Amino acid sequence: MSEPRAAVVSVQGLHKAFGANEVLKGIDLVIRRGETIVVLGGSGTGKSVLLKHLNGLLRPDSGSVVVLGCDLGRLEERNMVELRQRVSYIFQQGALFDSLTVGENVGYPLHERHGATRAEVEARVSALLERVGLGGTEDLMPSELSGGMRKRVALARGLAIEPEVILYDEPTAGLDPLTGLAITELILDVARHTEATSLVVTHDLSVASQLGAHIAFLDGGRFSFVGSLEDGARQEGLVGEFIRAGGIHV
Repeated sequence: MSEPRAAVVSVQGLHKAFGANEVLKGIDLVIRRGETIVVLGGSGTGKSVLLKHLNGLLRPDSGSVVVLGCDLGRLEERNMVELRQRVSYIFQQGALFDSLTVGENVGYPLHERHGATRAEVEARVSALLERVGLGGTEDLMPSELSGGMRKRVALARGLAIEPEVILYDEPTAGLDPLTGLAITELILDVARHTEATSLVVTHDLSVASQLGAHIAFLDGGRFSFVGSLEDGARQEGLVGEFIRAGGIHV
């Protein structure tokens, strides 16, 4: 029997409040190397708040968040910068630099991390844009892109550093079904061809179904269910109702 893969993300007893609003009330989650986990839940349940703890954009009020062996609650900011060179955060709106071209956006982390030559960066950028179906768009500005194209560019930029962990925040939000399917297929392709560990935050049941990954359902500040989408659809209460309402039946 093969040994279990090492835990890359380990969250224990995570609490987070904003003023009197307690959003996370004791989150526990373990993700092992190479796994993809989909975090489901309704709007405003704290999915993105959880995600922002996994690269240090937010710090726990209590509990622990350990990513790639680093306790993010205790990590100094200079070391946080080093960690973020191993963890890619794909923001919901892409978070592209509007004053930079597509090529400059994708190449930015290569200059920051590797100090690569201009020719090396250009070759890498070209290959990444081809991979996400945007070959030849290096000279376009973000304002010239559709929402789906912006998300593809953001994914290409996120892959530039060859991350060990990829965090996707609502990757298909605001997209038409066909574009959303294309983005989901890109996430699947990355999962198949890299060693990266992925966490996908979404409320889109079609994304969870297409990825075929285990889900963690966030409700009331905690995970009320962790397991397969099919098993979730069999549950009583909100978990089952939410999944069945999204068209998943068993």
